[in-house]
Amino acid sequence: MILKRRKDSRGSGSYIFGLVSLYIELSTRYNIQFTNKSAISIKESTGSFNEVLSEIRAILDTDNDVSYSMKKDRYGYIWIVLDGEMESSVAVIHTLTDILEEQGFSQQILASVFLFNYRGKNLYLLYNYKSKRFYPFAPLSDRSRDHELEMLVYSIIKNRVDVEKDTGKWYPIWDIPML
Repeated sequence: MILKRRKDSRGSGSYIFGLVSLYIELSTRYNIQFTNKSAISIKESTGSFNEVLSEIRAILDTDNDVSYSMKKDRYGYIWIVLDGEMESSVAVIHTLTDILEEQGFSQQILASVFLFNYRGKNLYLLYNYKSKRFYPFAPLSDRSRDHELEMLVYSIIKNRVDVEKDTGKWYPIWDIPML
């Protein structure tokens, strides 16, 4: 792993380290498997934003533990989609968050997303940078949600990481370009 934290910060990205031990518990106790897919979503911006994206690409190009792609969605968000083990993905997303915050683009970060599989169903753990909290999102093929699965995951993670307790703020992010 080439990526390192740029400074000893406890900014928005520091939340993520609790996810490493949580994913082990999800896997071993509940058979909720991390798919090695994660992403960070950033609203496109002006100014030095393209330079920051170039810096991010250069850093990601040197990392042998995680492969990546960049995708733009129809809403103008850039998705940096990662393929790698949880520990490496967590380190990368933390580093990218630090870079974006240091360069003045913290308001452009929408969410970090981690894709899990439970009994053949996609389950996302989303981290909302505005609220600084996680929440589960279990989309179904007809643009509805598996609320039962979301509540199951909530009951498991609520004492392990900062979770949004108000389910009305569990905003769906449809068409996440991870698959």
